[in-house]
Amino acid sequence: MDILGIYLNRLKYINFFANLKKLEKKSIIFTPNPEIILKTLEDNEFKEILSKADYLLPDWIGLYLAYQINNIKNNIKNKKLSIIISIILLPYFIFNIVFRKRYLYNLYGDKICWSDLTRDLLVFANNENIKITIIDLYNPSDIKKVESQKIFTEKLKNVYKNLIFNYFIYNESQKENIIENIKQSNSKMLFSTLGMKKQEKSIIEIMEKCENIKIWVWIWSSFDYIIWFQKRAPRIWRVLWIEWLYRLITWPKKINRLKRLYNAIFIFIYKVIIK
Repeated sequence: MDILGIYLNRLKYINFFANLKKLEKKSIIFTPNPEIILKTLEDNEFKEILSKADYLLPDWIGLYLAYQINNIKNNIKNKKLSIIISIILLPYFIFNIVFRKRYLYNLYGDKICWSDLTRDLLVFANNENIKITIIDLYNPSDIKKVESQKIFTEKLKNVYKNLIFNYFIYNESQKENIIENIKQSNSKMLFSTLGMKKQEKSIIEIMEKCENIKIWVWIWSSFDYIIWFQKRAPRIWRVLWIEWLYRLITWPKKINRLKRLYNAIFIFIYKVIIK
């Protein structure tokens, strides 16, 4: 399904993950959310980077609003009429998100959360003795991030006892050396936490040089949840698709989070309706 020029895959998670585990071909996996899709409207380079992924997976409730709006627009060719009907039907679309998730999944494919995908891949690697590589953001001004990085290897080993992994702090000045280390390793999966655009760009760059890596995925703050450096929303919040609300409540810089949510909900849906 195309959303503002970004094509998202329609997949059932169980089948998708079963294919990934075969490690038969390279799979670059990005999970764009509304914030990322909005950024591509003004950043063609970023849009081009996303287009190189093998999988673009839906990971936010706003995307399922967009799916339903696009369905109306595809069936009603008169633009003004489609805009009016989309606005009128917004409460119904929200009702579907809250109470008819299975219906939406059948229509548009499963919502695939980057945190869940990361966890499942780590469990698979841990159980099958598959080596992985993790590249983390170099940002010495972020004290909390630096603290997390100091204990990262120990904490991850506590969670996944058999996990074999390389862990690099991705400093641009050390980039070529890091890429060479990845190339010479027998790692099969690469996880990047470098942040929007930088993580996608780095993954594409490494992919072109490292034939050994079969699965490439961005993971945002997934590892912070895994090593309990940051608490993830309880399961009931995730089931109800309101993990974003939990993050808003617990986020230390709520103003920044509010701005991001405003863009992800209101600006994004507005753009989808009028385009």
